[in-house]
Amino acid sequence: MKTGIITGCSRGIGYALTELLTDNQNFKIIGTSTSGKCTISKSNFVCYPLNLSNSNSIVTFVNKVKKLKIDFLINNAGILIEKGNDSVINLEQLRQTFNVNLFGTIELTEKLIPSFEKNGHIINITSDWGSFSENNFDEFQPHYKMSKTALNMYTKLLAKRLEEQNLIVSSLDPGWTQTDMGGNDASRKPTEVAADIRDLLRKNPESGNFWHQGKVREW
Repeated sequence: MKTGIITGCSRGIGYALTELLTDNQNFKIIGTSTSGKCTISKSNFVCYPLNLSNSNSIVTFVNKVKKLKIDFLINNAGILIEKGNDSVINLEQLRQTFNVNLFGTIELTEKLIPSFEKNGHIINITSDWGSFSENNFDEFQPHYKMSKTALNMYTKLLAKRLEEQNLIVSSLDPGWTQTDMGGNDASRKPTEVAADIRDLLRKNPESGNFWHQGKVREW
């Protein structure tokens, strides 16, 4: 049985991925949400509270799972709090965004590394908006974009650091997806992205790459 953690499982991509993986009894999924609640009810799933902007919450969660051996971690939880036409840096929004999308995600990951099985896989859900190769680059949503760019760099650094431990680290760009963040007009459904993540977990791929729809993409 494969044991995995999916952050932000109560909606969007995290919810779709949890639904998909728990359909297979060979997976045991530990999900997280800020409230600790999720409407999925299956014998191979449990949801715990986790607030990535709060270090005490991260420590509490890690203590609950520290006796488990983990096969994969999907760092899916994230926030976008600025409006679509915002381009000026708001330092308070920048701090809030980095606290969840970067600092909290890194703290959680670092605390869980000792619990990983050999050939474990860490997947950071980032974004085309966090790339330097984005085709339609503009000045809007700067806080979110910077947080995902920094998370991409963490992927590369962590992949290099964990080479000798046989742990795989990947970034994944889901594309424009129909979530609370992406809106209903987005071109992709959460179930499509969930399938991409499942397929990446199956691949046992080379570490340190940035994936989109099953292919390595440019940073």
